[in-house]
Amino acid sequence: MKKISIIMVLLFQCGIQAQSVIGSNVSSNKNILKIVDGTKGVILPYANIYTSFPKYNASATDVFDDYPNLVGGLIYNKNDDQYYKYDGFAWNPARQIQGINQSKASRLGVSSGVTIPCLSFGIGFCFSGNTPDFLVPDNKSQVLVDNLLLKNASTVTIKQNGIYDVGVSLGFTGGSFGFQAGITEFKLTLQVKYTPASDWETVVSKTNYSIVFIVDTAGNKTSSFSQTISLPAGAELRVVPEISSNAVSGGALAAYGTDTNSISSYIAARLIKAY
Repeated sequence: MKKISIIMVLLFQCGIQAQSVIGSNVSSNKNILKIVDGTKGVILPYANIYTSFPKYNASATDVFDDYPNLVGGLIYNKNDDQYYKYDGFAWNPARQIQGINQSKASRLGVSSGVTIPCLSFGIGFCFSGNTPDFLVPDNKSQVLVDNLLLKNASTVTIKQNGIYDVGVSLGFTGGSFGFQAGITEFKLTLQVKYTPASDWETVVSKTNYSIVFIVDTAGNKTSSFSQTISLPAGAELRVVPEISSNAVSGGALAAYGTDTNSISSYIAARLIKAY
């Protein structure tokens, strides 16, 4: 009986210390799996499109169910040629700058949008004197986090001097009705207020277009861009939406607005280098 017990203990210890080695006969106690080969690669799981990823759910806000047991999972998407990592809430592309676990990044959603009424008679006029607020509460399932602490009571403010990669996206909704023909312009502008006493300065603008003929029901447009910019601590960021039209009209009414869905509307910032 004593001999059997000793044998069982030795086998148990060997099991604990066992290493799996591929391509070499030298094991290491620093790895569970060791692969040594300079001429061959490892093929990880892949999919043709993200809709076939594990935990895909078209009805979920971020189209994936939450599943903590899959945290750290990797899968290659052949459709856009990049790897995705699962963070417990969603699959995040490797080239995405606003991942929820990126400590030097924030991605803020729209807490209140704006309405942009338009009137066309001969030529079009649109009116908008407001900017959307990006102060919605954090929600990891929607990939909304504020790791850089950009949100103040009513502003988006940089807290640290540095070089930032800023990404902006804003969805436009609505349309027009009336006798008109031409083009509607959807414009998105990122502005910075470098000090409390300075004026707002335009950094970059992006324009999208919708062709209008009689009735414009294609008001659902998204404008987006990213820009690398040096920002001092205390600088404020805002996004200015504009709509204009060169449509020739005998009389038409339109009502556009900004979408608050975090998939199409957000501002993201990543600190590249502090100084």
